[in-house]
Amino acid sequence: MGVITPLSEQLTKPLPNAMVLVNLKELSTGGYKLLPEGTRLVVSVRGDESYEELEILKDIDATMILHGLPYSEDKISRVHAARRLFEFLADNDINFPVIHHIQFPKGLHRDDLVINAGTNAGALLVDGLGDGLLLEAPDQDFEFLRNTSFNLLQGCRMRNTKTEYVSCPSCGRTLFDLQEISAEIREKTSHLPGVSIAIMGCIVNGPGEMADADFGYVGGSPGKIDLYVGKDVVKRGIAMEQATDALIQLIKDHGRWVEPPVEE
Repeated sequence: MGVITPLSEQLTKPLPNAMVLVNLKELSTGGYKLLPEGTRLVVSVRGDESYEELEILKDIDATMILHGLPYSEDKISRVHAARRLFEFLADNDINFPVIHHIQFPKGLHRDDLVINAGTNAGALLVDGLGDGLLLEAPDQDFEFLRNTSFNLLQGCRMRNTKTEYVSCPSCGRTLFDLQEISAEIREKTSHLPGVSIAIMGCIVNGPGEMADADFGYVGGSPGKIDLYVGKDVVKRGIAMEQATDALIQLIKDHGRWVEPPVEE
């Protein structure tokens, strides 16, 4: 997509092919019209603006809307404001992509950042409200923010960037060490984006809980594993020592396997 730069900077120190960030006030005053024809606009919107202020979105051609989803709440619920914005866009047939933007303060624990992003942006994305996510945290490294964003998008069924695993908490019916086997399967299959694997401890609830998975590894009886493709059992009573390799072969047989990247 390119770099996003504020309107004031693009007018004074233009960056080639940059997208330009403008707010509703800058749109209403017409400052953006000083930009070269064809410049891509990114409009910053909070969602709590008046409908009169939002009306200008009908008259522009934007590349996307950058929805400012505040980390903390003041006078209005951030999620309520967001839903109000999406209602306005839908009522007026405005179809710009919307990216949720959260700016986190310094010193925030990583767990709190993940929880906040999930409960606020995730609550919207899982309902189909929004097209992406931009997380900013001045004291967090890029890789952590990137992984958090991709994990959230995958959890909302928007983008698959890694293998997805489904597993139920262990209970008295579990027929193998769920954590150990899960770790073993993850180690050998974590490089398969778009593939979902269910690892279920028993036959009682396993097939129902893994209904959306592509492949299933289910404890059928002590020391024995049943393998599923979707909701259908395809192999029964495999010795546990051979079951992980059998699962990998099953994935290969259905054309979903790729070889893991070679480490240099």
